[in-house]
Amino acid sequence: MATAAAAINLTSGLKAERKLEMLFVNTGSGETKAWELLGRGVEDASIDFGHETKQTTDILGITDTEVGPAKPNIELDPNTVRGGQKLSEMILDIERRNAIAELSQFEILDVHCYLGTAAGPYTAELHTGCTIVPKSLGGSTYVGLPLTVYLSNEKTLGTVTIAAGVPTFTATT
Repeated sequence: MATAAAAINLTSGLKAERKLEMLFVNTGSGETKAWELLGRGVEDASIDFGHETKQTTDILGITDTEVGPAKPNIELDPNTVRGGQKLSEMILDIERRNAIAELSQFEILDVHCYLGTAAGPYTAELHTGCTIVPKSLGGSTYVGLPLTVYLSNEKTLGTVTIAAGVPTFTATT
């Protein structure tokens, strides 16, 4: 049986600000999680669910639509290399070593701060085995490292509390 959907925790008619949809990447090692918030300097970013659809119309003129599984991804462009960004260090190191398989070993935490209770915990999904692909390196004034993040759909549903900018994930039982 499906669980009840999380309630939108905003005043009726209030629009959810974009900053309330947060993506974190685990830049820690082993059992030690170190969550880095993605999106600094990015002006517009949306998760593209990437559903493939196929429509057929029968002899009665009725159209059926088949929807394939999601292949979610998000473009982070521009993404500027900044001091203190562990993810940029990791991506640049992977590229330098040509260790391409390591691009598909990331954990991504998708937190919806407009779902759940207003002060948290918030509805979230922990995706494992995600892929982060750099698109280029360079730019004009600053060094850009635009990225595409591919969510794996291998996910655990749960909630997140955030204290001092650090998320703590709890799986739903």
